[in-house]
Amino acid sequence: MISIALATFKEALRKKIFLLVGIITFIYLVLLTLITYYACSQNTASKGSFDIYMMASSFISILGFYFSSMLVAFLTIMASVGSISSETESGILHSIITRPIKRRDYILGKYLGLAILTVLYSIFLYAALLIIYLVIQPSLVHSFGTLVLVKGLLFFILEPLAILALSLYSSSSFKTLGSGIFVIAIYILGLIGGIVEQVGSAVSSDTVYKIGIISSLISPFDVIYRKLTNTFFGNVGMTNSFFVPGSISNTAPSTFMTIYVFAYIIGLILITVRKFKKKDIG
Repeated sequence: MISIALATFKEALRKKIFLLVGIITFIYLVLLTLITYYACSQNTASKGSFDIYMMASSFISILGFYFSSMLVAFLTIMASVGSISSETESGILHSIITRPIKRRDYILGKYLGLAILTVLYSIFLYAALLIIYLVIQPSLVHSFGTLVLVKGLLFFILEPLAILALSLYSSSSFKTLGSGIFVIAIYILGLIGGIVEQVGSAVSSDTVYKIGIISSLISPFDVIYRKLTNTFFGNVGMTNSFFVPGSISNTAPSTFMTIYVFAYIIGLILITVRKFKKKDIG
């Protein structure tokens, strides 16, 4: 399993997609720094109240975490979506499976190798965000506290781990193109489901709210992000006076949903292992 994990990690690093994500990440961080700096400078120059400053800072930070989570999701999907199907189509998998390697260890090794890559990238991006906000918005970052920052990191890492579990299941079930379409569709369903859930709560529509809940059960990725933002900005007393994806609302995910996400990850991995054991790779 360890050998498969190391090989998968090295293979992912060699892909051109990793270089592309690196370039996009650099451009994104530069733009985020400029936007945050000028937005906070403008608010300070206008001599607004401290509450207005905190609201503006929180709004910018929410968008920063939102687009950062999407960037992590993009890397995870592109790095993992063809990890099994491409080796099956190219015939490489035949030579791997014929060795004394259990199919279970192959799947777990793939997950472990890609998980290390996505976790390292997530930690880097999370640290970069905090450094930007610490330099430009020190009062906001100091208001979080160490415990909140650690919890935020855990939730920031949890999303790509959940996407990775779904992606490996998809890659073991479909061809590379179909696998990519399937994972992206489920990911978008989660984003839409999160908005539907918040809208249903805002207009007091039980039917709309339940539709959002069902979507979140199928695709809990937006749930993880909303848990992240509520961990941060619920701590500073921010209210949902504006509507943006993942903003603080009265639909903050419960502890049950957090437990469900862990069950979602473990369940998908177990299903993938079981399905791959029965798979005819010809």
